[in-house]
Amino acid sequence: MPMQDHIIVCGAGSTGRNVIEELLKTGIAVAAIDLDKRELEEIAAKFPDAQFSYVAGDATADDILAQTDVTAARGFVAALPADKDNLYLTVSARQSNPTLRIVARCAELSHVEKIRKSGADAVVSPNFIGGMRLVSELVRPAVVGFIEAMLRDKRATYRIEEVTLGDAFHKIGSTLRDARVRERFGMTVLALRGDSKEWTYNPGADERLGAGTTLVLLGSAEQVAELRREMA
Repeated sequence: MPMQDHIIVCGAGSTGRNVIEELLKTGIAVAAIDLDKRELEEIAAKFPDAQFSYVAGDATADDILAQTDVTAARGFVAALPADKDNLYLTVSARQSNPTLRIVARCAELSHVEKIRKSGADAVVSPNFIGGMRLVSELVRPAVVGFIEAMLRDKRATYRIEEVTLGDAFHKIGSTLRDARVRERFGMTVLALRGDSKEWTYNPGADERLGAGTTLVLLGSAEQVAELRREMA
């Protein structure tokens, strides 16, 4: 059955598998491609109730990529081991779906700009992030411990999420106090970005909201879904 509004992940190796499992944990539909069919079958068995489809094959082959319904997807992750393959996937995905949000893995920092110019909205270097993580473990271990505990908590899928208010939001022009996000949905607003395109961190209750305002919140997948239904 064709998928809709899903995220495509190319590669289920050391990086891609973590991406796939995190998306499935938070209730997001995923279509994955990898050469290793057993890897994909393991993920499917681990998440039997999730919206998960997969194709065993070479993600850089056009006929394989086409089986993931790129035109109907909302997100695309290029997580193959080789930068040249992720660059190719980025170009292919962008041509198939101009509005797709594309995030690509990049091993060499010198290739980041090339992949971004090829159509990626964001490029992530695991090596660079790994280095930053090592520093964080040294100088801010409590923060790292908090984030790890949040990600590993099996009782609730608490995450830092974002929600952009839509035209249907019934309190356009109202304040954060009026929206009562904490009282109604049980979530904490960490930051927001309005028309100025600048982030306001730890926003006060008098900050005004409008169509297009993006909220960054701490909450569970269920809380975020409920807020999106009412405000997005």
